[in-house]
Amino acid sequence: MAFNLGRVTDCESRLQRDFVEFARQWADVREHWQDQRRVQFEKDHLTTLGPSLNRFAAALRDFSDTVRKADRALQEDSQSLND
Repeated sequence: MAFNLGRVTDCESRLQRDFVEFARQWADVREHWQDQRRVQFEKDHLTTLGPSLNRFAAALRDFSDTVRKADRALQEDSQSLND
């Protein structure tokens, strides 16, 4: 029985899609919010957002890869026991 990674994959796709949408909306906001408070907001809250999401996405991919490898190993072990 394989572990269902559908929800993990859906989460990763949704995260990427939502971040792209956020970046698009933020670009619109940036055009109109042209003061030091915006610069400070970006510095305080947004500069680490992209790198953090990239690390999270990489961790999800690593998790998915590890689960797939474990599933394959378990299936191979199960087949060898049945032979």
